[in-house]
Amino acid sequence: MGSELLFFLSKVVKGLGEKLALQLLERYGEKELLHILEHRPEELLKVKGIKQKRLALIKHSWHKHRNLRALSEYLTRHGGKITPNLLIRIYNHFGDHALETVKRDPYSLTEVRGIGFKTADRIALGLGIKPESPERIRAAVTHVLVETAETEGHSYLPDETFIQAVKEVLSTDEKVPGESLIKGMLKPMILDGTLVRDDKGKTGLSAYRYMEDWLRDFSVARSKTCKRPVIPVDVVKEFLDHYEGTVGIEFAPEQREIVLRVGTEPRMVFGLAGYAGTGKTTVCRVVLDLLSRHYADRDDIVCCAFTGMASARLRKATGYNALTIHSLLKYKGEGRFEHGPENPLPHRVVVLDEASMVSLPLFYRLAKAMKPTTLLLMVGDPAQLPPIGAGNVFGDILAAGLISAVHLTRIYRQSEGSVLTLFANEIRQGKIPKKVEAPGWRDFAFEKIERHNIYALKKDRTEKELKLLREENNQAILDRILGLAREYKGRLSHPVWDFQVLTPMRIGQLGTEILNTNLQDILNHGSGGVTKAGITIREGDKVVHLQNRDMQVMAWAKFIKQGKKFESDEFRRVFNGHVGLISKIDPETEQFYVVYPERIVVAYCFDHLGDIIELAYALTVHKAQGSQYRIVVIPLTNSHFIMLNNKWFYTAITRAEEKVCLIGQRYALRRACTNVEGVRRQTWLGLHYMQTNSLSINSSLTAPTR
Repeated sequence: MGSELLFFLSKVVKGLGEKLALQLLERYGEKELLHILEHRPEELLKVKGIKQKRLALIKHSWHKHRNLRALSEYLTRHGGKITPNLLIRIYNHFGDHALETVKRDPYSLTEVRGIGFKTADRIALGLGIKPESPERIRAAVTHVLVETAETEGHSYLPDETFIQAVKEVLSTDEKVPGESLIKGMLKPMILDGTLVRDDKGKTGLSAYRYMEDWLRDFSVARSKTCKRPVIPVDVVKEFLDHYEGTVGIEFAPEQREIVLRVGTEPRMVFGLAGYAGTGKTTVCRVVLDLLSRHYADRDDIVCCAFTGMASARLRKATGYNALTIHSLLKYKGEGRFEHGPENPLPHRVVVLDEASMVSLPLFYRLAKAMKPTTLLLMVGDPAQLPPIGAGNVFGDILAAGLISAVHLTRIYRQSEGSVLTLFANEIRQGKIPKKVEAPGWRDFAFEKIERHNIYALKKDRTEKELKLLREENNQAILDRILGLAREYKGRLSHPVWDFQVLTPMRIGQLGTEILNTNLQDILNHGSGGVTKAGITIREGDKVVHLQNRDMQVMAWAKFIKQGKKFESDEFRRVFNGHVGLISKIDPETEQFYVVYPERIVVAYCFDHLGDIIELAYALTVHKAQGSQYRIVVIPLTNSHFIMLNNKWFYTAITRAEEKVCLIGQRYALRRACTNVEGVRRQTWLGLHYMQTNSLSINSSLTAPTR
């Protein structure tokens, strides 16, 4: 009996399942069953358990996934050791054209999460591509630069890093390619516009260089004085005085400064930077109120942010219309936006909040969609982690002094017993807060848990014994985190959403995978659910989207009105790190539906679990950027030693709205505070020499098409 066909029938074809698939194979045999599925599927109505609705699912799914079976055969034949889950990921990524895409370019497999260059290379070599062929070297060069941009944020690499990385991905058991062979491939890639390389040996993808050059020129041009209407200085000062008297607050000089600049300086772009607790949101609201009275109609003002949660928070805090960047630009799928240079945004004022977490390509798209007469205010915290993906646009623009910007530094006094903001800013400076271990703070707690002092025992124990002791330490930390989850479940009105664990790693005892499984059983315990790829989901679970991907969406209000029946042909891009709640699971159609803060419902297949979506009770800090939760819990273990630095820690603790709870080892706490994160992103925009030694945007570089 064909185990391959059994896999396809039970795991891929919707509506069957393993038990029914086995029955069909036993009843008809592999050859006859294939014939029935292809030519006379109505025959299956004779089988107990298959009625018209299930048959319709089987027919639709079988024809949709025939290409997947052909893909499996092709990859296996050419040396690809692809697991069933990876096979589904390939199909999820490329769709019905997966086979022809891989045939045309086996190295395209590197785009798929979980498939590295080595796997794609093995298949390519199996297809007869020579180890020293230009297409293989080209693929390796492109892979290294794309992977580095997406995972580390660099838009270029210096030769010493770049050449070695390419050598590593190209090396085989027989041979390591020489530097001259790799450098020889760079010239044709520069000539065809794929790469750009400067005279100091820095190499990057030309699309990134173009976007960074364009954004530099955009910032410089809009910072020059222009003819836009300005508000008289005395009017702005009178407005601020009246605001202080009416609202009952006293503005710091730097807060007054940004309001005065935006109101009175005839420029089209401004920056507002500030650390946690400096009043960025308050002063942003004041700027908007000033502009709505004296510069633009309220309807001509719009705010935007990268995530739905951040835009919802901005809308609530300012009272002005706020959208995600993609909603503002009206994303149409496949990298296309309704608003762009040919159809710019109609607004006179755009506020970009959480600007530090916006990647280079998205920043570029937003800026390209603005009319010359649109005033842009960028707001962000430069001390947070940089964005997921390429670039560090906000930080680079501020560091280079390209725009008129004010940096808020004054930390406002907290209520009695509250120290989170003060501690966060000491950590930002690489300091250990003096009373960090003191009990009784309203919004901050450190609970030391260390069963064994590994450093004191190092000389007397074997490595195997030390490993067991480390595991005991980590288990004790895990147990305490789970205990906190039980405590807060009874105290929070929405514990699934409001209680969040943040950790630096995915794997290990205190990684997201193990934490999520345990936290789910506490915060959303129940029988039933669906298990796929080792992940069990239940209605009400908190989940996180893992890939930037176009998904089928529906308005939440319409979904509820139709009794949670999903009917929609609309697609919208959902981004890596978006967190939502599972509203409905439909075992019959093998789909589940997730509602996100921007009040959209997204349809997922069971096959998407582990690949496109996973549980989110525990998140890495990068995934949590732009979000805030009432209670944030952070495990601190020496096992995460390499990941602990003050920028990561600052970003993590400032995700808490009410309280942050640190659970773990004292040394890990000290390292997280004092290890000053020093790895700066290598970007063209961040190079000081660019101001005088730049490629013009009118040069041989071409604009990215997507």
